[in-house]
Amino acid sequence: MRTFAWPVCSLLALLCVQATAEKPAKGPAKTAQCRITKADLLANRALSWSEFDQQTGSVTSWRSLIERKCEDAAILAYTDYLAFGPIPKGERWQSTARFHLGQSLAHKGRYQEAALLMATARRETEVGGMKWNLYVQGTYAFLTRDKASLDAAFAELSAEPGLSNAVNTGVLAGLRHCWNRPYRDASAPACVTASGYVPRAN
Repeated sequence: MRTFAWPVCSLLALLCVQATAEKPAKGPAKTAQCRITKADLLANRALSWSEFDQQTGSVTSWRSLIERKCEDAAILAYTDYLAFGPIPKGERWQSTARFHLGQSLAHKGRYQEAALLMATARRETEVGGMKWNLYVQGTYAFLTRDKASLDAAFAELSAEPGLSNAVNTGVLAGLRHCWNRPYRDASAPACVTASGYVPRAN
């Protein structure tokens, strides 16, 4: 499997520059709802990671932006938050943050950059029976066009018990079924459903 030598800090700086330079979304309504200012970035820095990543209480949090399909703004917001936001204890937030930023890039079709980030998203310690690293490996394999590794990650993860593992296995099932479609489509519920995946009984 190919390895990448770019340090994460340099990658984040590059992503921030590229996100800023991209053209705004088409249409005045889309542009308005996806606009993010310096003041918005400063406000995001005051949010806890859970508020920024998981909740929609702030219209400029990553979760709010990504749910509105404002990927360019979400990319910029997350790179800024990683650089200046508060740092919680533990590796869970770091691995999830890199994965979510990678997802935002993948939704834009920027697969190489997304794969670079997702390659750093594995966890040294997995808790609660959740096999996060298999999910990361399967997603990385889709982005790097490695079908054999995606199939292997899916097979291993599908044998694991637990709701979180079942949900993530479903996503990998969708990626397999919609292999030749963009990540935005392949990771969506429609492809999970079309795959016919049924969680195993725990």
